[in-house]
Amino acid sequence: MMNNDELLERIEKEQSLDKKDRIVRDERIEKFIVFQVAGKKYALYANDIREIILDYPLFYVPFVPPYVRGFINRHGEPYTVLDLNALFEQERNESAVFMVINRENDQLAFIISEILEIAKLTEKNIHLITEDTGEEGFFLGSISLHEQEIFIVDLQKVLERLERDLGA
Repeated sequence: MMNNDELLERIEKEQSLDKKDRIVRDERIEKFIVFQVAGKKYALYANDIREIILDYPLFYVPFVPPYVRGFINRHGEPYTVLDLNALFEQERNESAVFMVINRENDQLAFIISEILEIAKLTEKNIHLITEDTGEEGFFLGSISLHEQEIFIVDLQKVLERLERDLGA
């Protein structure tokens, strides 16, 4: 598992590459953080993640949906902690690894098991869902990585579900 400093160092290194290094045969490159939650792999766009933090005390909050695990105090600011495994599988993820989401107006973190890798993928390895099926889905699509399909979490759908469940 990568620690926070290693992850930040890799992200900064990737961002400092020249534009010509970011384009392979005129294809755009997208960066994803691949992480694990209770044995299942998921991905988020690297730009959606602010930082990874370990072993912060989690403060319980009553009368919230089961996937809202509580709050962590980060630099004097409360961050709402969501358990993706409880949201997707209705089972709690007992971990102390938090992925802080990079949102301007929301202070949000996900409980995850571990960071697996930073993946740079061309558009041909990214399979977005282009049709609205009308169902509540929490995924934008998937990425092909190491001969596996890994779901891309749709942050907007997760936030919409949270707002609806809290009556906001």
